[in-house]
Amino acid sequence: MSHSPAQRSARQAAIKWFVIMQDADTEHPERSRFEEWLLSHPAHQRAYQEVCALWEDLDSSDRLLHLESAMQQKIFIEKTDRSKKIRTVITRTLSVMFFAALGITSYYGYESWQNEPTMHMAASTEIGQIRSQVLEDGTKLMVNANSDIEVTYTRKERRVILKRGEASFDIAKNPDRPFVVDSGLARITVLGTRFAVNRFSSKVRISVDHGVVRIEPQQYLTTEKTAPNRYAEHVLTLRDNEVAEINLNGEAKRLQRSAEDAFSFEYGTITFDQAGLEEIAETLSRYRTLPVSAEFAAQQDVSITAVIQSKYVERFIKELPVIAPVKVTTEGDMTLLTPKKTQASRKQ
Repeated sequence: MSHSPAQRSARQAAIKWFVIMQDADTEHPERSRFEEWLLSHPAHQRAYQEVCALWEDLDSSDRLLHLESAMQQKIFIEKTDRSKKIRTVITRTLSVMFFAALGITSYYGYESWQNEPTMHMAASTEIGQIRSQVLEDGTKLMVNANSDIEVTYTRKERRVILKRGEASFDIAKNPDRPFVVDSGLARITVLGTRFAVNRFSSKVRISVDHGVVRIEPQQYLTTEKTAPNRYAEHVLTLRDNEVAEINLNGEAKRLQRSAEDAFSFEYGTITFDQAGLEEIAETLSRYRTLPVSAEFAAQQDVSITAVIQSKYVERFIKELPVIAPVKVTTEGDMTLLTPKKTQASRKQ
């Protein structure tokens, strides 16, 4: 905020009078001059009120020590022949302190105001349940079965934490307030687009229907402003109909597959495209009370492509041994998928 020369002059005079009169008694020799100055113009009264208000706000011990030191110097000034010159120095010092304090207070006040949550919600779904919701800015959210997310809006950004499962987002455009998804293994940032995030135990898959999405593996996130491009080679930018995955090592790679498949859950359909048993097990577990687990054996994992209705999950599990070399067993409270040994593996 800029101030006119007259305002600055009034403020400097107000600081000087505040230093002199703060502890002065009613018989102080300068009181009549102070009152004459104070009543001579409304601007003087406003300036003096601002200084008094600032004094009340400055509860920092460091700041109080500075002002206390200034008071002690004022007493010394009155006892020396160089009072006028030194008083000018004190006045300028307090002026600098005033503007610095005002600036710091304004900055942190603005930052705090920007970061205040304007909306917060948690959305979780039960097994087999799909939930849709339109957020306050028009963003459309679809949460897949057995998933858990947390949404927080502030004035500077829109943030989602995908704690478990899968969700799709149709983002309302707002260049001044980016939409950020924390998926555990990666941070996904967009301005306005439609995309889906699928969080598995060992990877995160991001599929973009349209728009632009920036993907940063979690382990390469940095707040260092001096080297913003240090990890640039690990950052991916996805556009229309592009898909990428991030693994536990923070390695991001593009996939040659249709992004459209990621949104099929919105219509009650499960799509597998060259999916391994681990992905199949985690996905099916979202739709049944009895969880599905996969037993991994090196060089024996299978790859399955299929499209099924979520209401026919049990039928699909029953038919798995027919369509792929997979053994399905029930052990206690879990269904186990195990790759069958092939002829090649038996010879080894």
